[in-house]
Amino acid sequence: MTFRFRPALTAAAFAALAVLCSLGAWQLQRLNWKEALIAKTEARLAAAPIPLDEALRRAAAGEDLEYQPVFAGGAFQNAAAALVFGAHDGKAGAWVFTPFETRAGVVYVNRGFAPQDSASDAAKAGPPGELRVEGLFRSAEVRRGFERALAPRDQPADNLYFTRDPAILAAAHGLDVPAYYIDSFGRESAAQWPRGGLTRVEFSNRHLEYALTWFGLAGALVAVFAAFAIQRGNKG
Repeated sequence: MTFRFRPALTAAAFAALAVLCSLGAWQLQRLNWKEALIAKTEARLAAAPIPLDEALRRAAAGEDLEYQPVFAGGAFQNAAAALVFGAHDGKAGAWVFTPFETRAGVVYVNRGFAPQDSASDAAKAGPPGELRVEGLFRSAEVRRGFERALAPRDQPADNLYFTRDPAILAAAHGLDVPAYYIDSFGRESAAQWPRGGLTRVEFSNRHLEYALTWFGLAGALVAVFAAFAIQRGNKG
């Protein structure tokens, strides 16, 4: 067997090999990042709740506090509750977002899910008076690119929204709110709806699979290149 060196073919193969190996290495880096993120989030979920005003200060300073348990005392502004479309257990409905007046200012609380036929009544019948809310600290939902272009339009006139963004929810009532909200554990009310404590904490982690795919393609490229070059050499 002979091996005929072809400069153009070899250069193209090595360039493609470098790209495939770089993509595989990048996915391994993403794997390490995702595993660290999952470990941090699991530890945070098990932590004791901190005061909301402390969480807001730390978030304003640039700290990532997503899913940090928090608590706050205050009163719901039930007349300004908003419905954010969603689904749970295969049933369409809405998440009830209600402004909550605290000593740190007004913050939205996602009180939980209510089925479509119960959502409006559940939003109006929030618990009155001073109370304590516990839940998870969440950042405003941000849609980008195609997701933003294809998302349904919010319907303020019908009090129906499709984005969990406190600024959007507050616009109709002229409220000044932070870009964060609380996903309530649902302990502030014994009512059937809305039902709190339904936050889904899931992280897709297929980076090892992706890395093996890129490295596998790199190996296949080497095999095909070698077979082609040797075959060309035999015919020469």
